[in-house]
Amino acid sequence: MKKFIVLIFCLIFMVSCNMSPNPCTKINEETIKNELKQAFKADFDKILEKNDVKGTNLCQIVIEKAGNFGIFYVAPDNKTFFIGGDVYKEGEFLTKAALNRIQEKSFSDFKNEIEKVVAFSFKPEGAKKYVYMITDPDCPFCEKAKVLVKEWADSRKIEVKVILLPLEQLHPQAKEKSIKGICSDMSYNDYLNSKWDGKSCESGLKKINDTIELMKKMAVNGTPTFISYNGKRMVGFTKEGLDKIIE
Repeated sequence: MKKFIVLIFCLIFMVSCNMSPNPCTKINEETIKNELKQAFKADFDKILEKNDVKGTNLCQIVIEKAGNFGIFYVAPDNKTFFIGGDVYKEGEFLTKAALNRIQEKSFSDFKNEIEKVVAFSFKPEGAKKYVYMITDPDCPFCEKAKVLVKEWADSRKIEVKVILLPLEQLHPQAKEKSIKGICSDMSYNDYLNSKWDGKSCESGLKKINDTIELMKKMAVNGTPTFISYNGKRMVGFTKEGLDKIIE
């Protein structure tokens, strides 16, 4: 019995001795803020996560500023230094994985608001899953994708919920078209045929303004962007990419 107890004690001692200290415990938010300002003239609202990168002396820091996320790595030695870019470890890009996780969480936080800004949808018979397609009326990439998206949705039995996000700096007429689309109860077939006619209305203006504000909060700033029912997202369009985010 004594030998058994001694063996257990030795095992615990060996494990504790071989454990590397968590580098994140040395990270102070105020220090990080000050050093970021000094090094890059950058600022942020808050630190969302601090994650120990196992097997290294790195701490992954996820920061937020005005709804946008940034990820970098800190090695808290004698003097803190920052590492940017996507870190690859054991078959996984850690930065991308963290960003995906944060985006999926933000989706659940805003899910009720997202439903309120859907302009119209296409729902094949038997569809149980769905994706949000965030599009701009004058986006050339969206125009090329919209027929292919319908074909994909038909074949995969996926509902496509369309959100109109005019990128005014790139497409000055897009907001007016989006408002008219809302006011005329546009359908997906109208969208396919680019029927942006009709009249503007206050409810349409409000919905598009609400959409623009919500997409800023969710850090959606390009079209087409697709967000799945599970919060996974994809910028741009490929059928393979859509297959992946609905898994």
